[in-house]
Amino acid sequence: MAKVLVLSSAVDVPLDPWKQSSAFLLKHSAEMDSFGVHRLTEDPEEADIILFAEMGACGKFAEVVRAHPYYKRFAEKCFLFDSSDMFFPVLPGIYASLTKGWYLPHRTRTGFYLYLIENAFVTHRPYTGKEPYLASFVGSKVTHPLRGHLFLFGRDDIYVKDTSSYSSRTTYHGEPAERAQFWSEYADSLANAKFSLCPRGRGTGSIRLFESMKMGRACVILSDAWQPNDGIDWSEFAIIVPEREVGRVPEILDQNAHRAPEMGARARQVWEEYFSERVRFHRMVELCLDMRRHGRSSRFTNRMRLLRQIAAPGNFRWYLSTKKDLYRNKGRIYW
Repeated sequence: MAKVLVLSSAVDVPLDPWKQSSAFLLKHSAEMDSFGVHRLTEDPEEADIILFAEMGACGKFAEVVRAHPYYKRFAEKCFLFDSSDMFFPVLPGIYASLTKGWYLPHRTRTGFYLYLIENAFVTHRPYTGKEPYLASFVGSKVTHPLRGHLFLFGRDDIYVKDTSSYSSRTTYHGEPAERAQFWSEYADSLANAKFSLCPRGRGTGSIRLFESMKMGRACVILSDAWQPNDGIDWSEFAIIVPEREVGRVPEILDQNAHRAPEMGARARQVWEEYFSERVRFHRMVELCLDMRRHGRSSRFTNRMRLLRQIAAPGNFRWYLSTKKDLYRNKGRIYW
């Protein structure tokens, strides 16, 4: 049994519950945990694991977490859970959009997306056999060049809708009726298709993948760089198509259409086993414990890894920007 302290480094950000929502939801999951193995604590001294649950508020180089008093005192038992798309994994942790090049069993694992405002219309909708579309995709086509190819299939039985003109205010922060209409249409697009197209966007991962699993839909993963979650046999419910073969998606789906109901049912089962509200706290703690069993890097090694990532082409400007923001908020970079 592990004692776990879950918190957000954004706790002092005024009037911004959005940035603290991952920690709130993980704590809520701990209260509903069906395993009953691990428990929460508020005491950093007795905690076996200190889990910073963030949504990008901690900076692309985890500046805010590294400046936190708990990290300064207990770095050896601190982990980061981050649902953001743009980050550098300078801290041991669980990242929703982890790339294959950053996967290290002793310090980085793939997680999932955990948002305070979730699409309430994405619920379990088993196949009926009357789905009008072979596949569907609703999303912005400008977040990655790959997505543009989905709009070139030219088939009436593949539903695609570009949401590039939609702002985050419409989808997340707009009026309730406005959000409800958008999310209802989005959920219906998943339910009305045999397969859900899940291309990468700004990050290598896609929240659409987990929403599709929750609904019970077979998934089509288009992201060469994304590191799949450990312990899951993705071939049971997902078709992984190399990005260079995106043009073959219709052909591949035609060949696998008969498998869609079985794959969709398995997708829902895996979502319940790994990502549902009653199990995700336990799964995250187990990943942290497994990373710790693989051995932790020394503080010197962590600093050298951070310096190498900062010095990489194009990264230094980002680092200066996040450092400036942190000092503006009266924080201090921890080295």
